[in-house]
Amino acid sequence: MNLAPSQLTSGIKERLRAIVGDANISLTDIDRLSYCHDNNPMFNLATNEGRIGPLPDVIVWPADTAQVVQIVRLANETRTPIIPYGAGSGVCGGIVALHGGIILDLKKMKRILEIDEKSLTVRAETGILGQLLELELNRRGYTMGHFPSSIYSSTLGGYLAARSAGQLSAKYGKIEDMVLALEAVLGTGEILRTQAAPRAAQGPDWNQMLIGSEGTLGIITEATVRIRPLPAARHFLSFHFDSIEAGVEAMRMLMRHDLQPAAMRLYDELDTALVGNKSKEGESNESYLDLLPLSQFGNVVQGLVPGAIKRAKRFFGQRADLINTLERFAKGCLMVLTFEGDEELSREDKNLATLICEKLGGKNRGPEPAQRWWKNRYHVSYQQSKIFFHGAFVDTIEMATSWRRVPTLYHEVRRAVKDQAFIMAHFSHAYLDGCSVYFTFVTAAQSVDKAEAAYRAVWDAAVAACHRVGGTLSHHHGIGLSKARFMSEEHGAAMQLFEALKREMDPNGILNPAKMGL
Repeated sequence: MNLAPSQLTSGIKERLRAIVGDANISLTDIDRLSYCHDNNPMFNLATNEGRIGPLPDVIVWPADTAQVVQIVRLANETRTPIIPYGAGSGVCGGIVALHGGIILDLKKMKRILEIDEKSLTVRAETGILGQLLELELNRRGYTMGHFPSSIYSSTLGGYLAARSAGQLSAKYGKIEDMVLALEAVLGTGEILRTQAAPRAAQGPDWNQMLIGSEGTLGIITEATVRIRPLPAARHFLSFHFDSIEAGVEAMRMLMRHDLQPAAMRLYDELDTALVGNKSKEGESNESYLDLLPLSQFGNVVQGLVPGAIKRAKRFFGQRADLINTLERFAKGCLMVLTFEGDEELSREDKNLATLICEKLGGKNRGPEPAQRWWKNRYHVSYQQSKIFFHGAFVDTIEMATSWRRVPTLYHEVRRAVKDQAFIMAHFSHAYLDGCSVYFTFVTAAQSVDKAEAAYRAVWDAAVAACHRVGGTLSHHHGIGLSKARFMSEEHGAAMQLFEALKREMDPNGILNPAKMGL
């Protein structure tokens, strides 16, 4: 495979080498190829077919903030794009070097600088993997409470850049709720540091302006975040509801009664049918034990007899409407809940949740389905390869809206997409006023070009339906490149303010160009 050569001048390469050292710079084809995309479905599918997208010119691994400053100043001086890189597990094309330039991989900046056990905070460099940070906190009796399914392959900096939400956000909050202070390098090389105070009434919150900006306004190099004592107890609950509407109402009432389940997930009829049709012995029952929906698709395709792969791709691509009619035969929705914290208080919350759910028609299925979900809760981020291997593709759309609109959003998006892709959903990340609706869709096409067209059509239809209802197009995955075209419609005149902020903080436009509609 012949790749386009690096476009950087020898002078820039040597200056980068002088900053980070010979061992921390790479211009090799294999590294440039490895860093050319994240986990976005279309980039994965194209790569599997041998099509290579835009390539970075160089990868560098800085050791500290001082080196990041030097690299950014060099990039600003030479107008060279610079793309911050965490662990590459994003799904929106947020690290694609669309115009070439420098990939700034922060993973060598992984030190835990301070754990303040009295104030319950941790200060760390942002290249640290989330799981490694959590393990060290656990060793000392604490938790960050942030558990995305990609925790093994995402960094603290990635959490911040994408404004992520972990699976236990109903109890612990999202990443923006945990942050006390940040250190970031702006597009000029200037360092911005915010104060680590519980709260400040002194104008705009610069933490919140940087969180979710996906490296377009600054490169976050250090963060101080809140931590909690490890929970003393954990309890599991599961319920079966006759309809989406009944399950969503139960979610709403649990939040209205000021309960804080660590996790609360309601699966629609299709998702419940897929994840709940096997017992440990493989017999059909209602125990909902196998909570790995994405892997089911891969196993279906992988298990076809030899020679049937093309027919399977055609079926997924052309008869999504037929597959979606399985909904008519699926009965009811599964809800799984976990409560954790103080032994007595968490048990009381579990008991009250049981009363509320049963009063609203929920049938108690005991702890086992929720325990099974807990055991497999990170698997979803690593189950897509079987699908891509056989030429189909899968993606997720995580929207959010108010409780009044949640059922409407669900039905409208499914109606808009169902003729083009198999689509199912679960409801999670609940608040007092609403929740996230997390759609998973699967389809296939006979070529990469047709797959890209199908992918774009599904997203266009889903987002149009979302906006008609009054929802937001992303709850926690971010925008990147793949959703950038929707930003003006989502934000209206506010995009002009975002663009003005970009010009001020990154006057030469070198920081992660073309992302987030900028």
